[in-house]
Amino acid sequence: MIIRDSFRSRLTFTAGILALLLGGSSGCRLHPVSLAAMAIGDVINDSDVKKRQEKLYNQPVSAADEMFGAREETLVDAQDSQRELITYLVKGDPLDTQNWVVEARSGKIVALSRVKRNIDGVEDVIKAAAIKPKVMGKSPDACRQDAELKEPLATLRNRESGETLRVYDVRNWTNSRGARYCVLRFDNEERCTSIHLVGVSASTTEDPMNNSSQ
Repeated sequence: MIIRDSFRSRLTFTAGILALLLGGSSGCRLHPVSLAAMAIGDVINDSDVKKRQEKLYNQPVSAADEMFGAREETLVDAQDSQRELITYLVKGDPLDTQNWVVEARSGKIVALSRVKRNIDGVEDVIKAAAIKPKVMGKSPDACRQDAELKEPLATLRNRESGETLRVYDVRNWTNSRGARYCVLRFDNEERCTSIHLVGVSASTTEDPMNNSSQ
């Protein structure tokens, strides 16, 4: 999505405030997130996400199933078995690039986020294409070395398939409103099978992939 010229004058002040709050440099452009979103530090509060979280907080995960429908994946934190991230498709998204991410601890909901693959459009597609040959079919250690990735923020295991997702912070690659995470999926033999660059459209927590209890 590109903001049309006719809207830019009305968004200049908002964009400037967002850039200051997010530590963006001069010349940083506003990215396609909801205009209802307000950035406070690194937490992005969207009115819809906030309202949903008020209904879901401290409720059993079944409440999220009722709100969002069928689960896409249930992911268990490899370092903390009490922590789960449950993903759901965002209804009405024709490209299926957006997900709700519900964070639960001991079966109770503690945080809610909305994320989007390739949130920066063509720029993220180009970055992902450049990374892909450096990681596909490789072990986690080889992926980190060849793609120059940091230690993963989180290692998550799919409860049903046993596949592993490793999530890396790539904010040093992107501008303030681009992708936050590189998500690599590994099969049961620990070989990389896919790569996605993921951004955060809105969240009730500072870093959706980090353990909110830490």
